[in-house]
Amino acid sequence: MNEVGSKNYLKNFYGRRVLRIFPLYYLLLFICLVILPIFPPFKDNLHYYTSNQVWLWTYLQNWLYVFNIPEDTNVLLHLWSLAVEEQYYLIWPFVILLIRKPKSLLALSLLLLIGIVIFRLILWQRHIEGFHYFGLYTFTRFDGICIGSALALLRIISPKLISLYTAPIILSIAGLNFIFYFANKNNNFAFPYLAFVGYTTFAIVFAVLVNEAATLDKNFITRILNIPFLRFFGKISYGFYIFHWPIYRFVSPIIVNYLTKEFSIDIFYSQIIASSITTLIGLAISIASLYLFEMKFLKLKKYFS
Repeated sequence: MNEVGSKNYLKNFYGRRVLRIFPLYYLLLFICLVILPIFPPFKDNLHYYTSNQVWLWTYLQNWLYVFNIPEDTNVLLHLWSLAVEEQYYLIWPFVILLIRKPKSLLALSLLLLIGIVIFRLILWQRHIEGFHYFGLYTFTRFDGICIGSALALLRIISPKLISLYTAPIILSIAGLNFIFYFANKNNNFAFPYLAFVGYTTFAIVFAVLVNEAATLDKNFITRILNIPFLRFFGKISYGFYIFHWPIYRFVSPIIVNYLTKEFSIDIFYSQIIASSITTLIGLAISIASLYLFEMKFLKLKKYFS
C-alpha cells in the first residue's frame, strides 16, 4: 500500500513475486507432469493431474478441485492454496491502484467478506451435486484473504486499534463457535464446520496474533519467531511446502511396505517412521533447493526494488 505512488509499482510488485514463487512451482510441475509420468510406477498416480494439467499450469487448480476432486490420488492436491494466493496477487494490486484510499479499501474488504459468507450459505442451501463443500472450498479461504487485507489496512489507518480490542475479538470468536456448535448439533452435525465458521474464525485469530507480533518489539510471540531454527525454517518454508507432500505420497508407501514386510513392524508405527523419514527428506531437499536453485532467482529481486 505504501508503494502505490512509487515508480514502477506494478512492475516491482509482480517482479518480486514471480521470482519468489514461479521458478520452484513450475519446476515441481515439470518434474511431476513431464518427467515422472514417463516411468510406469508414477504414471497411474499422476494420470489425473496430467489429464487436467492446464489447470495447474495456469494456477486455476483450486477451481478444478472444487468441482472435480481427485478420488484416487492427492500428490499435487496441496497446490490449491498457491493458486488462491496467485489469483489474489493478480487482482488486488490493481484494486489498490484504482481505489487507493485505505478506508475505502477496508470497507471493500469487509463487504467482500460479508458477501462471500452470504454466498456460501446460498450455495450450501442449493446442495449442488459434486460440489466439494467440506474441504478444498475456495470461497472459505477467501475469508483469510479479506481478513489479511483488512489487517494490513487497519495497521495503516489506526495501528493500535486491534491491540485495544484483542480481548473482545477473541471472546466474540469463541462465542460464535459456541453458538455454531449447538446449532450444528441440533441439525445432526450436517453443516461443515470449517467451511461455515472455522476458516473464518481461524483467520481472525491468526490476524490478531500477526498484529501482536508486528506491534510489540519484544513479546512472547516475537521471541518464539526469532528462534534461529524457526527463522531458518522460514527461509526454506516455501520449498518445504512445494516438495513435502509429493515426497510423502511417493516415498512413504515404499517405507511402510518395507518395514511391515521385512521387520514385521506394526502398520501404525511404520507410518510414523515413514512420516519422520519423509519429513527429513523434505527438509533436506528444501535446503538444497534454496541454495542451489531458488537463490539464483531471489538475487534478481534487487532489480525490482
